[in-house]
Amino acid sequence: MLVVRKPAHDFVSPGEKGDPINIKKIVLCMDFSKHAQHALNHAFSIAKQYNAELALLHVLEHPPGSADIQSTTAKATEQLRESAPPRAINPSLVKFLVRIGKPYQQVIDLAMEAQTDLVIMGVRGRSSLNSALFGSTTYRVIQLGPCPVLAVRT
Repeated sequence: MLVVRKPAHDFVSPGEKGDPINIKKIVLCMDFSKHAQHALNHAFSIAKQYNAELALLHVLEHPPGSADIQSTTAKATEQLRESAPPRAINPSLVKFLVRIGKPYQQVIDLAMEAQTDLVIMGVRGRSSLNSALFGSTTYRVIQLGPCPVLAVRT
């Protein structure tokens, strides 16, 4: 499900000849769940189609003590690298980022800093969309984020 909170966004140019969509920067939220892995496939497909930069972001909400933070961050970065399909897109267009804090806030901050066109998130399905999103990281990113969000359900 693609959610566009604002009436228009910079990457959509209706009236242009050819493809009216020009996505340059994508953020994929990775928590290493099967839901995020499913969203990863969509993210790489979209990034390849538009030759867009793709940032894979993992957020450590409750990091270990300061002595272990470097090793935990390095391990998460390595997991991000391993999750990326080999040769899916130009490697120079893929970034692997690990941040510390509230996941929704870190996603929003990165999206604003990088002037992201699209955030992609894997979501857990429930009986209705409302209950699946209400109070979740996805809901907060949709509600407060600066760009459209593609919520991918397995």
